[in-house]
Amino acid sequence: MHVSALVGTNEWHTADGRPYVVYKYAATLDGRIAAADSTSQWITSPESRAEVHALRAACQATVVGSGTQQADNPHLAVRSVKDDPYLVVAVPADQQPWRVIVDTNARTPADARVLDAAAPTLIAVAEDADAAHLDDVATLVRLPRVKEGLDIAALLRELNQRGVRGMFLEGGPTLAASFVSAGLVDRVIAYIAPALLGQGKSALQGGTIGTIGDILRCDLLDVARSGPDVRLVARPRGGVRG
Repeated sequence: MHVSALVGTNEWHTADGRPYVVYKYAATLDGRIAAADSTSQWITSPESRAEVHALRAACQATVVGSGTQQADNPHLAVRSVKDDPYLVVAVPADQQPWRVIVDTNARTPADARVLDAAAPTLIAVAEDADAAHLDDVATLVRLPRVKEGLDIAALLRELNQRGVRGMFLEGGPTLAASFVSAGLVDRVIAYIAPALLGQGKSALQGGTIGTIGDILRCDLLDVARSGPDVRLVARPRGGVRG
């Protein structure tokens, strides 16, 4: 499938005017996205990681939670072949997608990699969070607190106002579970590596799905190889109760 088909650009006009949410994750055959000691680099192949940069470039924002920022200190900008010979997508700095950290308590340090000049960065924090150390290094957005983190519907409204029509959600598992539980995931792209861990984090953690009756079924749109990995593309059928 072409990149635009993978991220579903022809479906980006959501009924409520919010950004179209593409949830991507990489996991082992036993569904682990990180080992028991939280290490996760790298579960999938260079070919899959290169493809992910093309998918990021096709959207207007790449979103992760504060746990992912703390664990991996990701850069999140779309890299070019200059940085890695496997990466064939080159995006000028003035065309880079937003890098978005959902960081309820403003834990992102001022020297985080995501705060360099390679791409614009937005950090969403709680209305009462002490984020003074981030005032001059990122666009700060203050959102209401909810039971688990921040109001993600409010986050989507903020991104929509900034021209984000397609949002690339890269985790972590708690943030992704919040989007799934709220029925706010429009497409899932999963990269499955031929490997086993046995222990570690799963793709979703928390959320409201507590019984098989609330399972979120998906329609499988595509199955393909990505180097030694398998790429699955699916469309959720509807929201989750509760």
